[in-house]
Amino acid sequence: MKISKKSLESLVDVVVLPFEKFILEDTRLAKYLADPEVAKIHNLAVSKLSIYIFSDVERASAYVQEGAKAHREKTIPIEDIKEYYSLYFQLCRDWNQQHLEANTQYSDNLATIEQFVYEAFRQANESKENFYLYNADIIKNDLAKMHYSDDVKISAEAFYAEGTMDELDIHDILESCTALSDEVKDKSTTHDEVYFNHINHYFRAYGVILEKNSEFKDIGFSLFKLSQFIENNSAMLPEHPKKKTALVVLNAIVEDLVSWTHSVLQDRTAVDIHYLDASLLSSIIQLEMLFAPVQAEAEDELEFF
Repeated sequence: MKISKKSLESLVDVVVLPFEKFILEDTRLAKYLADPEVAKIHNLAVSKLSIYIFSDVERASAYVQEGAKAHREKTIPIEDIKEYYSLYFQLCRDWNQQHLEANTQYSDNLATIEQFVYEAFRQANESKENFYLYNADIIKNDLAKMHYSDDVKISAEAFYAEGTMDELDIHDILESCTALSDEVKDKSTTHDEVYFNHINHYFRAYGVILEKNSEFKDIGFSLFKLSQFIENNSAMLPEHPKKKTALVVLNAIVEDLVSWTHSVLQDRTAVDIHYLDASLLSSIIQLEMLFAPVQAEAEDELEFF
């Protein structure tokens, strides 16, 4: 089952980013996710699981199996596991219901994954109704924490007034922004391996700086994903049959990133500094899905809740 770009962006906005933010801010997991690389791997798995529950239930099942195996080896209490999974699946359900025509295949896929999680973590004789906490106050409270309304949006002016981002970091990002823009606009550029490695240098520079600021961790993580994708595929991208499509997506990502940089960090006109979060991650996932071999994806060993 294919997913449209519009649906992908909304899925990232409603499910992936809110759940990742909740998990990373949960003090119960602070020790487990203290290593930034572990946190990145966890987030990567959450985003992929969300897409594959929609598009490929077999791949989603493979990820859940890896997750169940990993969590049996961790010291994460089963009650917390039940809460995290209940919250995640509730977000998925809510997302499906927000569509005018709820997708029945997505609902079926979700039910399949829910059943596997229940069988993997249930206590002896524990019913499915008692395992999941869908109607519990704790889930209602968790969902309330994720509500992102207009009155809590942070404008660029307000963010800058807080002074939480170093001026030298802003200067470095603006330099990377200019260089990246010039690179993709150069009509004489040969899109070879050197080119992809070159633009990857700027994406990584962006990500490293943005990840240092708590408000921009989502964009920083997305750029880490993009950088990893280019690094892993730079040798084959120049000759790949989908190269032209990849360049279109990459150029659109650069345009969005440049516009965001100007409106948030230079001109300070953005009414919401997080306006790019969902669309950037969805574009990067779209790029990855364009190139990912089906059989290789199933072999990934990733962790998630």
